[in-house]
Parts: sequence; structure tokens; C-alpha cells
Amino acid sequence: MSKELAKENFWNWFNSNKNALEEFIQDPERDYTIYHQLTDELQKFSELLYPEITINEKDQFVLIITPNGITDGIEPTREIVAAAPAVNGWEIIRFRQPRDEVSLEFDGVFYESSDIEIIPELDEARDKVNIILFIRNMDKDPKNYQTLAFLYMDHILGEFNSITKVGYIDFKHLDPDESVEGSINLLELRKLIEENLY
Repeated sequence: MSKELAKENFWNWFNSNKNALEEFIQDPERDYTIYHQLTDELQKFSELLYPEITINEKDQFVLIITPNGITDGIEPTREIVAAAPAVNGWEIIRFRQPRDEVSLEFDGVFYESSDIEIIPELDEARDKVNIILFIRNMDKDPKNYQTLAFLYMDHILGEFNSITKVGYIDFKHLDPDESVEGSINLLELRKLIEENLY
């Protein structure tokens, strides 16, 4: 199947199933069948892409197309969103957008973004910032704590910044009552990126 046809097929499917997707978003007893179908349809265009659906503060339904932090997914994300038709009642967005604050959970692991402390090092030659990322209580479940940190980066820095402007990341455990001298938070890291790398 050509890329053009795959794009057209996806948006035709989305338009035909938007009512079912709206019901899914609003139903507290969610049956994920329609969401899995949405994911399958999107991945017929590119296996690197994932859909996220929600409602925004204006009560609009939102479809976010995300490459889930993968650099090779940037171009397919741009392509599929550029081909999006106007969908009544929906906002179509490429990449997870930066927000000043958000609370996230991953696979039973929950902590606030304030439990992440960062020591940044600008690498202006590569147009990136390398970071030492300290996570409070990370030793409890290192893999899931680190995955949640990546999600916080996508949502507070913005996914495009996370993919293109963050270089090397070194994860470190932080004890509950410990703080890192000279550290900054994710919002301050976003400002540092915006002021120095654009």
C-alpha cells in the first residue's frame, strides 16, 4: 500500500469511527477495543506512531499523534498530521505538547514531576543539552521510574524538544529526604532549551 493511500485510509477510518472514539473517551468503564483499532489503523501508515485521545479544557476532543520519543518517527508524525482533514469537534495535534504541570502514572508507578531534579550541561556544538536526571526513590523500580521520567519530559519539555534537544541522559537515584545542590526542575530545563538552543 502506498503512503498516500495509507494516510487517506487512516483519516477515512477515523472519520467513520469518531463517534465511537468520543464515547470511549467519555465512558468511565472503558472498553479499549476501539482504541486498539485506532492504534492498528495508524500503524498501517507507520509502526512508529501511537495515538493518544483526550478532551481539552474547551471540551474539544483531542487526537495527539506521537512517535513515543523515537527520532525516526518525527517525519511520519508530521506527514500524517499534515494530511488530516478538519474533523468536527476534534483538534488534531502532532507530538505531546509542553505543559507547565502535569501528574502522570505508568504501570502502577506514580510520582510528581517535582521528584525529578536535573543537572544540565549545554552541548552547543550539537545543539543539545546533556542531563544528569535524579529521581527520588528510583531504586524501588528503576525501569518504570525512568519510563515515567521520559513521559514527564515529553509532557513538560514537549515531545519535540525531548527528541531533538535532549542529548545524553544519566539517571541517578535520589533518597527521599535528599536534594541536589544547583539542580533545576523540568520547567526550568524547558526554559533553558528555549533560551539557548533555538
